[in-house]
Amino acid sequence: MAGLVLASTGALAAQEAGSPPPPPPPPNEIEVRADRRVETEELRETARTVGTPLRFQEVVPRFHDAVCPKVVGVDAKIARLIEARISAVADYVELPKPKENCSPNAIVLILEQPPEMFEKVMNKRFGLLGPRDIRDQTLNTIRADLKAGKPVVAWNQITVRNNDGPTVLDGSAIPVAGNGFGEGLPVIQTPFASRLRSNIFRAKDVSVVVLDMKQLVDVEAIQLADFASLYLLGWPRRNIDYDAMATSSLLTLFRDGPKQSPAEMTDFDRAYLKGIYSLRRNEWSNRLNRSILAAYEAQCSEEGVPCPPDPEPADK
Repeated sequence: MAGLVLASTGALAAQEAGSPPPPPPPPNEIEVRADRRVETEELRETARTVGTPLRFQEVVPRFHDAVCPKVVGVDAKIARLIEARISAVADYVELPKPKENCSPNAIVLILEQPPEMFEKVMNKRFGLLGPRDIRDQTLNTIRADLKAGKPVVAWNQITVRNNDGPTVLDGSAIPVAGNGFGEGLPVIQTPFASRLRSNIFRAKDVSVVVLDMKQLVDVEAIQLADFASLYLLGWPRRNIDYDAMATSSLLTLFRDGPKQSPAEMTDFDRAYLKGIYSLRRNEWSNRLNRSILAAYEAQCSEEGVPCPPDPEPADK
């Protein structure tokens, strides 16, 4: 996707000191790439390395409703630009557009002292954490990762739905931070028997990414926005084996450093997200790699550049 002309995160201090703000960004759009060197087996290998493991009959959690991003912890102008980029990524995977004054459900917290500031934020906004029954990370895991100094810590609130709405498994009867109980427990009224699809699906209701401000030196805002989008809209592993990745990905940002990393999402990154959101909402995860490959091939077709053929078998 074409990069916004954004100020680097490292320039925030200079901006606060009175230097001119960054120029307004041009519209987001998909960038046409002229180079295709990734083989399909490399894509498969990277997809297996990046994705959170699921049983083949499970459904990949993702947003189904509109994404409403909110960035906290940086200058307001920079925050709005990052939010615009995240919204552009949501448009790219064809999510519904949010309504004006929407309630944020894709939150990026940029904290100077993550362990300490996390506790303060959660005391005021427990809703960002949500009840354990619908959260994919335990509170102890989140705290341990923050204490360990990980540059990114992420979690999601995930509910189980069918075509009639939430199911009895979604924790909607659990009181949350004094806000009372849910609106009831809709039962599953739409059975869907299939060997390829589940009769239910898993929806991200809220996704939160915490980034360590101290580790964002020289990171361009577009890198930050795209990196956060991969966690907000995708479902990467908590601990990725970066050395096992066969293709270039912005997910290696903090391992390789901002200057040696891609300036924005790579072809794999775009195919990874597009593959997730091209699946039917109740399709099993064993079809995800096929969907990612199809998304990558669609990129080739759209750009008029042939995808590299699969390697010939060694015995030929």
